[in-house]
Amino acid sequence: MKVGGATVGLDDAKVWARTYLVERPQTSAYPAYDGYPGSPGDSVEPQDLLAVSLLNVSNNPIPVYYGLERLMASMNERLMDPSIAGDLATADEKTLEAIVRLFGVLESTPVKYVRLTTLSKVLHRKRPDLLPLFDDNIRFCYSECEGAPVPYEDDRSHADYRRAWLIALQRDLATQLPYWEEIAAMAPGPKITPLRALDIIGWELGNRRN
Repeated sequence: MKVGGATVGLDDAKVWARTYLVERPQTSAYPAYDGYPGSPGDSVEPQDLLAVSLLNVSNNPIPVYYGLERLMASMNERLMDPSIAGDLATADEKTLEAIVRLFGVLESTPVKYVRLTTLSKVLHRKRPDLLPLFDDNIRFCYSECEGAPVPYEDDRSHADYRRAWLIALQRDLATQLPYWEEIAAMAPGPKITPLRALDIIGWELGNRRN
């Protein structure tokens, strides 16, 4: 299995996923994060902002909550773009650009403690087939490990970095989709998407970098 420039055998990936999804009840973020009720609609509401704490995303929960609250109107305006639909594996250029614009709320209304890692934890749950998760371990796979497909470039904008990352991630998702579907099917409930399965394996790859 390949996530960015990092690789692991399919059998080992399944062991990692089984441990995360099945064998650590009330220890893993699954099912707490994936099954957190949140709001029932397609827009982000205040209760959705609390989901980020279930993936251990910040040691500053109060300022993170208020920071995300400040971004809610912009998030929802951009989430309503008709192009924010479908799944990432088959997304066209228009949809990828809409995702880049959605993530761009971080620059249009900068708030302390809220970065892509935090924002993605909120947005993924609203479009779990389409909007990917991001954190330091995923960054390692795509930008820091040997052979990483999106290495750092000093003059690249946030938007250009995210666009390049999305394209690389989409390729990993689409070319290995049957395997991601197989890993996703291991979740006993609630269901997860192939995109979430990729995140689980990418997180483990980054976490085991040493």
